[in-house]
This record gives sequence, C-alpha cells and structure tokens, in this order.
Amino acid sequence: MDDMHKLVEELQIHQVELEMQNEELRSTQHELEQSRKKYSDLYDFAPVGYFTLNEEGRIVEANLTAARQLGMERSILIGKPFNVYAEENYREELHLHLRNVFKTRQPHTCEIKLNGRSRIDRYFQLDSTYLGNSDGQSLIRTTMTDISDRKQAEEKLKALAERLERSNRELEEFAFIASHDIQEPLRKIQAFGDTLRTKYRDKLDEQGKDYLARMLNAARRMQQFIADILKYSRVSIHPEPPDTVDLRKAVMEVISDLEIKIERLGANVEVFELPAIKAEKSQIRQLFQNLIVNALKFHGEDQPHIKIYSQRTDHDYRIFVEDNGIGFDEKYLERIFIPLQRLHGRSAYEGSGMGLAICRKIVERHGGSITATSKPGEGSTFLITLPAQQDT
Repeated sequence: MDDMHKLVEELQIHQVELEMQNEELRSTQHELEQSRKKYSDLYDFAPVGYFTLNEEGRIVEANLTAARQLGMERSILIGKPFNVYAEENYREELHLHLRNVFKTRQPHTCEIKLNGRSRIDRYFQLDSTYLGNSDGQSLIRTTMTDISDRKQAEEKLKALAERLERSNRELEEFAFIASHDIQEPLRKIQAFGDTLRTKYRDKLDEQGKDYLARMLNAARRMQQFIADILKYSRVSIHPEPPDTVDLRKAVMEVISDLEIKIERLGANVEVFELPAIKAEKSQIRQLFQNLIVNALKFHGEDQPHIKIYSQRTDHDYRIFVEDNGIGFDEKYLERIFIPLQRLHGRSAYEGSGMGLAICRKIVERHGGSITATSKPGEGSTFLITLPAQQDT
C-alpha cells in the first residue's frame, strides 16, 4: 500500500508539473502570437511598401502598404510580374535593377514610375536587398518609397530654372543686339563732334567748347559702357570651345597688353606659379585683365604692387589677386560684383561698373566662384576658386 501511495503522489506531482509546463507553453504560444501579430502589423502598416520578389521578378509577398500604393488588393498582386506595374519607359530600368541585385547580391537603388489600378502615375524609390534561397528559389526584398512629391518639386524647380535660363539668354541676346545697334549712331555723334572740334574750334566761344568737350566725354563713356555690356553678353551668348589654358601664360599676355599703363603708374606686378586648366582662353584673359586694371585703377599713394598666386586643395584651385590699393569696406562685398554698381563717383574713378560683374560671370561659367577680402586703405585680395576636375 505504501508503494501505491507513493506512486499516486508521484503521478500527482508529474501532473502538476505537466500542467505548469502546459501553462508555460500556452503563455509562450500567446507571446509568440502577439509578437507575430505585432510584426505583421509593423510589416503591413509600415510607411513604405515591401515586396518579396523571386528571380523571375514575380511578387511572392507584399505588405498592405505596397498594395495600397498601387491601389490593388494584395491577393491580386501575389504571383504577378512586378514590371507590369512599371510605366513602360521604366520597365527596362526596373529589369536591370532587379537583375543587378540577383547577380551581385549587393543592395541597389533606383527611381522609377509605377502605376496601378488607378492609372495615376507615381514616382517611387526602390531599395532592393538580396535575401537568399527559400523553398528552392532566390528571393530579394524590395522597399518601395513614394517620392512623387519630391520628384514633382524637382521637376517644377527644373522647369523654373530652364525658364530663368531662357529668359536670361533672351535678355542677354537683346542687350547684345541693342548695344551693337547703338554703336552706329554713337560713332556718328563722335565723328561730328570731332569735326566740330577740328574745323569750328575758332568759331566756338568758351561755353561752346565746354559743351562740346562734355558731349565727347559722354559719348566716350557711352562707348565704353556699350563695350562692357557686349563683353558681359558674350560670356554666355558666344562661348568658345574650352581648351587647355596655362593661367600664368595668360596673365603674362595681359600684363604685356597693359605694359604702358603699368609703366606709367610705376606698378610692380608679381606673377607666381599658376595651374593649367580647361577653359575658354579669351574669357580667362578678360578675367585677369579686369582684375589687374581694377587694381591699377584703385591704387593708393604708394607704388602699386600686385601679386598673383595660387593654392591647390583636394577639390579645387584657388587663385589670388592681391593689391595694396585703397581697399573697400567689406559690407559692400556683394555690391561690387553687381552690374552697373559703383562704390565711387565717376569724377573720382572712371568706369562703367561692369568690370567685376564680368569677372563673376566668367568664373561662374567655368564652375567656380569669386569673392574678396579688403579693408579701407589696406588693399584688396580677390579669390577665384575653380574646380580641380578641370585639370589637363
């Protein structure tokens, strides 16, 4: 009997333990079910669409977000070739994208236009990753993010940029044509003015001579202004094919052209090592001519001293044109590069106010930028930055 009691007790203990194990198992199953549901909810209601595709490009699995992005029932998507939902012009790109992932087993991204039942085209970014083999077939996971708003904004921005570029080009063409046509009557004014000064000088009183001198000075300034407008317009309207330009050689040619002016002012122009780049030679010469003339024009009481040198960085060349002239207040920095803007009266310094504007346009056309540092009475340093990929 004692053995029987012991056996009953052991059975009861085992039964309790079994019930506890069953309870733990039920609890674990419940937790697994909750986790599975949570994962399923996270998967189905993720902010991006998920597709699992096989090597044939057919949809093996899709979340609800992906189905909604295409306006389709998920059950309809399963087994369908994914590329049927791509806009026709993008199907080849999609094919290459998927093939690339299966072949290299490396992540890949592309942007394509898809359409579903609604036939409303939308742009999507596809990020695909190789998953491996399952049930005898290779699979990839493709994340689909709707980027339509961004693409539409980019297209609007592109259209606006094209309109602005077209408008600027038309304006520059008008300025070129108008400036060119104005030269003919201006030449007549100068010719008749010179005739008056030569043949009728003795018949004019002092006031008449003063009027004539003012007229010819105004005509000369107008001619210079028109010439500068034409230079500004030519930067975009009549570009030359880029060529290898030795900047030091180009600067030395400009100095040779300005030799008389440099000697008259007793100026010292030092030119150090400069790079060779791909550029439009005539524009590069115009750039340095304007900067050197600017330095000579705004010289101080000391003998003008100009230094031109360069520095190389990982990504660009930096060209410096440094002078010891009158300088300027840097609060006017942006203003000096705007067409027709002047910091000084015409009576103090001649010029049309176009020289530095032309410099900026030339530099920007070559993919660079121009700025300056200066203090009144302490000279100025103009910094030109040009991309190093223009290397020869």
